[in-house]
Amino acid sequence: ELVTNLLAAAGFDSILVWLGLGKEPAEGERKPSQVVGCLVLVAIMLFALIEASRILNFALMADLIYEFIVFAGRVLVGLVILATGIYLANLAYDTVMASNTSQAKMLAQAARISVLIFSGAMALRHMGLANEIINLAFGLLLGAIAVAVALAFGLGGKEIAAREIDKWLKSMK
Repeated sequence: ELVTNLLAAAGFDSILVWLGLGKEPAEGERKPSQVVGCLVLVAIMLFALIEASRILNFALMADLIYEFIVFAGRVLVGLVILATGIYLANLAYDTVMASNTSQAKMLAQAARISVLIFSGAMALRHMGLANEIINLAFGLLLGAIAVAVALAFGLGGKEIAAREIDKWLKSMK
């Protein structure tokens, strides 16, 4: 109750609106401060269960609960990283859209997707889930982008590329 009331007083219930993920919870729906309050209660009960297990000499059970708490903490921090990434992606989108440049919508979407992919990978990596897969996926993604740009420039813009190379050669002379 204390955590729920403190978070509600601090305006935590509008976090979904702030992140751009939803709207204010309606009357009767569970609020984000209540969810965090329940999570804090579960964490306190798990710590109490660890100590009770140690007192009763159930060392293996205490170790298992401890490992679960560590994993749950990593997942929780990963979710915070992902939420921060969502906020930053929306901020990047709004900033690029406000620039009023040509192709602003496409550039804004590209910025949003880039930030989301990067923050998602950071969150998964912090959680300890599939580190090798994330490294491989980023390597393949960057390689695929480089090949796609090279092919698009080489095949789709032969004439333009030839003109640009001629300009470069003339400017070097």
